[in-house]
Amino acid sequence: MTRFRADEMKIYSLELYGPGGVDDLLWKIDSDHAFTPMNRGDRIQPLDLPGSNPGLTHEITGIEHVIWTAGEQVRYVTRVFSRPAPPLGV
Repeated sequence: MTRFRADEMKIYSLELYGPGGVDDLLWKIDSDHAFTPMNRGDRIQPLDLPGSNPGLTHEITGIEHVIWTAGEQVRYVTRVFSRPAPPLGV
C-alpha cells in the first residue's frame, strides 16, 4: 500500500496518457501552480518525457479533470489523453 503525507503533496498534477488510455501513462508532473488550460486538438511537447524529441508532439484527444481532497487540501489532477503527432509547421 502506498502511503503519502497530505501536507507534502503538490496541489496540481498533470498526467499525460498515450493512445492506450489509462493503461498508457506516459508522464506525470506535480506542481504548486495550476497548469495552462488545454483543449482537445492542442498539441503538447513534454520535453522531460523519456524518449521525447523535437520531431514528436502529442495531440490532445481528450481531457479529464479529477478533484479530490487529501486531508484539508483540495487536489486537482488533469488527465490529458493523446496520440503521437508531428509538430505543427513541419
